[in-house]
This record gives sequence, C-alpha cells and structure tokens, in this order.
Amino acid sequence: MSRTASAVLSCAMICLISSPASRANPPVPGYFFKEWTISKDCSEQHAGPAGHVRTGLKLRIAAASKDADSGSYALEAVDASRLAWPAGWKKVRLEYRPGTRMAGLPADFECIPGQESASPFLAMSNYSQTAEPWYEFEHWYGILLIHDEPHHLLIFPRDLKGASSALIVLQDVEADGTIKLDHNGTIHADE
Repeated sequence: MSRTASAVLSCAMICLISSPASRANPPVPGYFFKEWTISKDCSEQHAGPAGHVRTGLKLRIAAASKDADSGSYALEAVDASRLAWPAGWKKVRLEYRPGTRMAGLPADFECIPGQESASPFLAMSNYSQTAEPWYEFEHWYGILLIHDEPHHLLIFPRDLKGASSALIVLQDVEADGTIKLDHNGTIHADE
C-alpha cells in the first residue's frame, strides 16, 4: 500500500472514531438487561402504602424489546400472583444514558421506608424539575405517568447481584410551584 493510501486510510479512521455519530449511540452494558424484584420503596406515598409499587413485584428490560426506529427499550412490569403494577408502568419506554459505572451506593440513594422526608435525595426535590435530571452515573431514562402526572423515571442498574442491584428514582416533571414533596423518591430492587 502506498504512503498516500495509508495516510488517507489513517485520516478516515480518525474521522470515523471522532465523529459525533460514533459517539451518539454507545453500547448498552449487558448488566442493564436483567430482571429485578422490588425490595424497598422510599418514594412519597400520597396514594397510600404501595401506591407506586409493591415489594415483591418484578421488572425487567430485555435487549429484544428495542424499538428499531427510536432505539428505546420497553420496561416490562411483571405482575406477581396477587400483586399488580399500576397501569402507567406498563407503557414506559426507556433510553440509555451513558455515564460512569455506579461502584457504591451514593448517600442520596439510601432508602429507609417510612423516613422518606428525611432522605437527602428528597430534600433536593423542593423545586420544580422540568428538564431531564442529570446524573453522572449510567442509567435508563423514561417518563412515567403517576395519577396522570408525568414523572422522570431513572433506573440505575448496578453490576452486582443481591440487595440494591438496581435503583429506581422518581422526580416530578412539573410541580405546582410550591415547595413540597410529591411522588419523588427512591425505590430499591434486587436481582
């Protein structure tokens, strides 16, 4: 191969590697496609206990659920024998958001059921959140309707088995302009 051809080929490879299109769709890590069981719910319970989810319910995201046009994936809310997911969860489409791998459990995502208002994460929810929340950790993102109100849904899968192997975060898309907690919170799920 001539030097000119080699130089042109090298330039083409550099352009391909650094092009926005090559960075636009990073691959989704394999551990994002698993099944989890709800173990703790620390979201605000305006609908009463188990208003959003119930302990023991399962959810999964399958690679086969990818929509060819949008690139989004389906959240599969799996009903248990006597437990059922609220209807809104069964229509959610998720998009992958790249970031750093969550190595440990951040304090903002700690969950003690019954102490939702003391959570550092919920303390951040005292304002109207209209844009998609940003976190440095890789996660799934979608919009969930709770009582016909849109909520940001973020799922942070962790590359481990056992307790808190996925964290689910809910944040209001639109608050009434008053400083109050709504349905925001953290839900823990185990693999």
